[in-house]
Amino acid sequence: MSKDFEVANRYAVALFEVAKDEQLIDQFDTELAVVKESIEQNTDFATLIENPTLTDDAKKDMIATVFSGLTPVLQDFIFLLIDRGREDYLVTIIDRYLQKVKDARGIADAEVYSVIPLSKVEEAELSKAFAAKMAKNELNIHNHIDPSLLGGVRVVIGNRIYDGSLKSKLRDLERQIKL
Repeated sequence: MSKDFEVANRYAVALFEVAKDEQLIDQFDTELAVVKESIEQNTDFATLIENPTLTDDAKKDMIATVFSGLTPVLQDFIFLLIDRGREDYLVTIIDRYLQKVKDARGIADAEVYSVIPLSKVEEAELSKAFAAKMAKNELNIHNHIDPSLLGGVRVVIGNRIYDGSLKSKLRDLERQIKL
């Protein structure tokens, strides 16, 4: 694990604990998603926030102006990052925080590869079936089209892969025939 990831994770854990104690998890979740989207969609803004020639007070004023609706606790947290020279970790911290929220809610992301787009019903059925296998309440299905699979689906959840594609089955059959 890289040192940067460890630093970001420590801040995310601390933020999550504060949100839990203050019962602000949902509000932080929403507000941090807006902050992340703003930073990722506006690279000039991200560059300004991380610019070492700007004073901390100038960065704080910019954050306070751009994100005037932030919860005071969350705004203070971002100001703390600026004071400690960690503003370049903000997006990573947000990602780790949002992952902690998903974990607490029993939600996981699943990358599902199929030959054709899945219907909402198929996505719901896959979510239900694999959520039970993963001891989760729900799976967020992200469908990717992969014509090379020939049929079936390949599901990737974290570091687990469930491959029920026709391509995989044909490859297994070929191996068995060669033995």
